[in-house]
Amino acid sequence: MMRTFGLVVEGQYDEAVLTELVQKCIADPVEVATRVCSGSIMNKFPGFLEAFRRVKQGTHVDKALVIRDANGGDPEELVSRMRDKIANRNYPFPVKCVVIVRELETWLLADDRAISQVASRAVPPVNESPEDIPAPKERLTRLLAQARVPYTSEVARSIAAAVDIDRLRYRCSRFGRFEEAVRDC
Repeated sequence: MMRTFGLVVEGQYDEAVLTELVQKCIADPVEVATRVCSGSIMNKFPGFLEAFRRVKQGTHVDKALVIRDANGGDPEELVSRMRDKIANRNYPFPVKCVVIVRELETWLLADDRAISQVASRAVPPVNESPEDIPAPKERLTRLLAQARVPYTSEVARSIAAAVDIDRLRYRCSRFGRFEEAVRDC
């Protein structure tokens, strides 16, 4: 039987990209049940985790991942606060909390070849570490605009589908935490 992962994410772009990246991180396909947490994920995610108790034919997911952007905050501190928020709750599945340095687009900027493939033309490589770019979403939007491609959730999903995981792991050190959370069962 196919495993089911629950993802709690911040928005539609996160849902599109992270669902794609989950599939790229593991060998066997998994079913992904997502819950988009509009607004502050910190206040809402425990309720979304409760919903994962009955997702697949009345049973719980095999694992849940709660993923948010750091938005300038300290990723380790944010992970700690997320864990504290659910410390007294017992879920019948493991819960992993992951914080992306800056924003989701940080990871997409790691592979200019994937962006070029989706844009159907070469885009300039991002020379600095994507995790050091203060406004990664704006940077990605500008790169795509130069190729006359609007940045949409479908474009983000397509970039994620084309991204080279080894390149992403090399260029964004915190991606390894996400990959570990996906693989650790």
